[in-house]
Amino acid sequence: MLLISSNDVLEAEIAKVPGKPAVLEVLWDGDSEGWFLYATLYSLQRKFFRNKMLIHRLGVIRFNGDHSQFNGTTPDWPEAAYAVILGRQMAEKYDLTFYFPSEKEPEDNCPGWMQRHKGVSCADCNKLILPVVAPDLPRNICYNCYLKKEYRNKR
Repeated sequence: MLLISSNDVLEAEIAKVPGKPAVLEVLWDGDSEGWFLYATLYSLQRKFFRNKMLIHRLGVIRFNGDHSQFNGTTPDWPEAAYAVILGRQMAEKYDLTFYFPSEKEPEDNCPGWMQRHKGVSCADCNKLILPVVAPDLPRNICYNCYLKKEYRNKR
């Protein structure tokens, strides 16, 4: 998948997309290398008398993995801060909606743009999440807030 390393790279990918850009979605995911962000563009394409929503995977925003988090060489989740800057620039330039439900920290339980109606707000941080179905976790709180509460309770 394409690495989105600059504003120019993102703009070039958006320019390839048919239809009018409508929503730029950024969501967290992770692998054995660490956390990263997927960027997806939803565009509207006119088909006869109605609009059709098209989905385009643009690429990923990934920095040095999680190792920099532990050795203190970078601020918390710089890829998120970078995605916010890029997203706001694209929203202004293309008059689109920028959707990034977890701007502060990784959370892979946030709904995508098309599933946002299924989301609930985290009771602690108000982040939009999908309801948790695990029996040992509360339904209305994100995992990061759950961990923070557990840590505070153990002190």
